[in-house]
Amino acid sequence: MKVQISRLTDSDFKKESAEEILKEKTKSDEIGSNLLSLFKYMMDENKKTNMVLKGMHDKLDRMESELHADYSGQEDQEHLQENKRFAKVQPVSGLDAKIMQIIQVSGMACADDIKGQMSYRGRNAASARLNRLHKIGLLERYQLGHKVYYKYDAGKTANTLIVSPPQ
Repeated sequence: MKVQISRLTDSDFKKESAEEILKEKTKSDEIGSNLLSLFKYMMDENKKTNMVLKGMHDKLDRMESELHADYSGQEDQEHLQENKRFAKVQPVSGLDAKIMQIIQVSGMACADDIKGQMSYRGRNAASARLNRLHKIGLLERYQLGHKVYYKYDAGKTANTLIVSPPQ
């Protein structure tokens, strides 16, 4: 700052030196504002990361407490019988059963994959069937970019009996 002020007050002051000083000041302001915005972005990302880590930590604590909880054999039997009472039967059409088989074989599938394997002319029919299977709880839905992928999780439907008509 002192150097810049001395240049401005110098009797040999030239118009070109004033322009140079202004350019240097502008560059330093741009760098400062860029650094400030970068620092703010880093702080926001740090907060988000800490929230995710806290959530993961809480889930791990809950899982650990469930693992270390003492259950007697009798309580386990009662729990299994209770689950069997609440098992539900989910009827699906033959086409839906075939779609679920395609997803089980491939792991994950999107509407375009189902469209190709089921010989549909458009993607809408495949999307509608996949959405219906997701809404009744038989498929999990994942948005990856512009596509929506569906996955069958047998553990999620362990208490569900999936019934389809004979083919």
